[in-house]
Amino acid sequence: MKSGTSDDTHAHVARTRPAWPTQPGGRVPRARRTRRRLVLGVLVLAAVVSTRWVRVNCSPSMPYGLYRLTAVREPLTRGALVVLPVPAPVQRWQSRWLPLLKPVAAVAGDAVCVWDNGLWIEGQWYGVLHEVAQGMLLPRLYAGCFFMQPGEVFLASAAPRSNDSRYFGPIPVAALTAQATPLLTWR
Repeated sequence: MKSGTSDDTHAHVARTRPAWPTQPGGRVPRARRTRRRLVLGVLVLAAVVSTRWVRVNCSPSMPYGLYRLTAVREPLTRGALVVLPVPAPVQRWQSRWLPLLKPVAAVAGDAVCVWDNGLWIEGQWYGVLHEVAQGMLLPRLYAGCFFMQPGEVFLASAAPRSNDSRYFGPIPVAALTAQATPLLTWR
């Protein structure tokens, strides 16, 4: 008598997923094509809508995810997330068609300092000012301190290699296109 049962002999049989049925000539069935078109349509719609009410962030300087966009409300405070068109000084390193999503790091009256190749805002370290990106010299702020003026903000993230005001300077609040609120984010 065998020690195994008939169930044991079937336990080692590999289970595979059946192949997608195709129509004659190797065509994909109509239902699958319709589903693909629907998914593509939803993605295109999301891309169009994201430029106005929702933003998909794929930049490592902010958490990846979805952000709700609203009109800019003054006064802005430190930490507020804003959207702005890519400033001319950094357009060589950043695509013009994808606006930047950045946190406000300094507002009117705040001290912004560049010392020892690093950025300090109100005594808080924001990281190194890099000299080169993609083999080209980056624009940068001069060493020393300055105070933010009314009607402008300084945008900066402590994330490594963040493309922010340390390379293009303070931004007029009027140049900001939206304020952003995280909806669904992940690191």
